[in-house]
Amino acid sequence: MDDKTRVELIRRANELFNSGHIEKAAEVYEKTGYKDGLTRVGDFYFFDKKLPLNALKYYRLAGRNDMVQQIHDRMIYALALWIKAGDSTETPITEVKLPPLKVSPKLKMAAEEILKKQG
Repeated sequence: MDDKTRVELIRRANELFNSGHIEKAAEVYEKTGYKDGLTRVGDFYFFDKKLPLNALKYYRLAGRNDMVQQIHDRMIYALALWIKAGDSTETPITEVKLPPLKVSPKLKMAAEEILKKQG
């Protein structure tokens, strides 16, 4: 792609972005490799929409390792909080109670035989 075509595409993508057509603009930014535009899309998802995983893609494409690292740090922090919350003595909301396991009588007899043989 020559420079003139690239500049025209980036201008069109900026217009799309400013008019709220973020996904269409993002496609053009990706095709042209326009890092500032990709960063703008990442910022839109991260700050405006509060969707860091969507933003992560665009920050990676833009080479914004600082923002990629910030998202990773936040994910690790959230995971640590989630794991720590699981250590409490209260039953977590996400816990699923399953009915007792049903085993066929033949399988139970075979398992008991194996255990007897092993001592």
